[in-house]
Amino acid sequence: LKRHAQTAQQAQERLALLAPAAEKLTVFNTKGFDSDETVCLGDVQAAALVDETGARIPVQQTAQGAVAHLRGLPSKGWRTYGLSAEPAEVTTPFAQAGNRLETPYYVVELDGSGLFSRLYDKTYQREVLKPGEKGNLLRMYEDKPIYYDNWDIDIYYTEKYWDVTDVQSLRWTEMGPVRATLEVERKVSNSLIRQKIHFYAHSRRIDFESYVDWHDHQHLLKVHFPTDVHSDEATFEIQFGNVKRKVHQNTSWDVARFESCGQKWMDLSEGHYGVSMLNDCKYGHSVKDSVIGLTLIKSGIEPNPTTDQEVHHFTYAIYPHAEKWQAAGTVPQAFFLNQPALAVQGGKPGESFSLAGLDAPNVVLETIKRAEDGDGAIVRMYECENSLTNVTLDWNLPFHAAESCNCLEQPDGEPVEVKDGKITFTVKPYEIKTIRIR
Repeated sequence: LKRHAQTAQQAQERLALLAPAAEKLTVFNTKGFDSDETVCLGDVQAAALVDETGARIPVQQTAQGAVAHLRGLPSKGWRTYGLSAEPAEVTTPFAQAGNRLETPYYVVELDGSGLFSRLYDKTYQREVLKPGEKGNLLRMYEDKPIYYDNWDIDIYYTEKYWDVTDVQSLRWTEMGPVRATLEVERKVSNSLIRQKIHFYAHSRRIDFESYVDWHDHQHLLKVHFPTDVHSDEATFEIQFGNVKRKVHQNTSWDVARFESCGQKWMDLSEGHYGVSMLNDCKYGHSVKDSVIGLTLIKSGIEPNPTTDQEVHHFTYAIYPHAEKWQAAGTVPQAFFLNQPALAVQGGKPGESFSLAGLDAPNVVLETIKRAEDGDGAIVRMYECENSLTNVTLDWNLPFHAAESCNCLEQPDGEPVEVKDGKITFTVKPYEIKTIRIR
């Protein structure tokens, strides 16, 4: 992993064509769509970034490095910014008093244990959490399944549990033009949990950056958010798509579905409002009575007696939104969390480049690679909203032909039109589409 990280850093530096003086910053967007996201800039010592129009973008200095919210980062490409010691003219968009915080999107109230006692959505004028219940509730369950201790979770695990409410410290560590951060440290049994909760000035997402030093056996750690959302089904991401599952307990099959697998995100939505939960490496979800849960640590003892006895780093997030997850942009938000933009000092002033991009927001450009037989490049994408879609692919390098292939990179005979340097084709609902470009 270390060697891979070094190779990636070298590739970024070569693309940025580092200048002798570090007065420029190049930001790489490896995702298959233009992005607006908060970017970690590393040890950049600047008060603002300057884009190609001369506009100043505020930079917030934190203990972990500089951060800035950047808009319009090109799909599969990069943009270069200037560095300025002169700050941008902007006021702090947060109002904090004790355990109450007002952001551009929310009113957040915390109890003495650092739990969310209220999360009010200012934009849509509604409570996100059920009245009287607590959000970001970490709970440790006794977990002793009958078989396959390091894999199974039996339905009776909920019968014995402890709420994690022992707070060692609670303090606001950041309050600037980009984000506000609350740092909470808790102890439970033999383990330590430290979280940095990030509230953003330009995003509805709330991130829970977590450090856990775990030393408990046969105990399951979950986090719960009791949402004020009425629905009998939830949506869970799977590879190259998503699936809906019922969350009621009307039948024995429904009862058995107390833990559902999902990758980068899951969503619970009613008619015109919902809450998505995003994560960067955790895949066990639960939804019961509109309470969204995410399994964080399992710590079984068979066959490995020391499973999870180590330091864990992970981040999960909640993303309250209007309408369903499709219109709310849950998929891009999950990519922002899992595939953040990368920054390296250097570059050519005002330079911007996009290798490839699509004109359909419901089709995700997932992979670009060299063809296995060495003949051209492979572009792989998938449709994520169950909708037949006509798609145009912009490929910003010289090419002379494009064809549709199957996943083995063999021609499948599907029509592809090339005109004026653009590649047009049709993607079926939930189809994994592969295009070879020569």
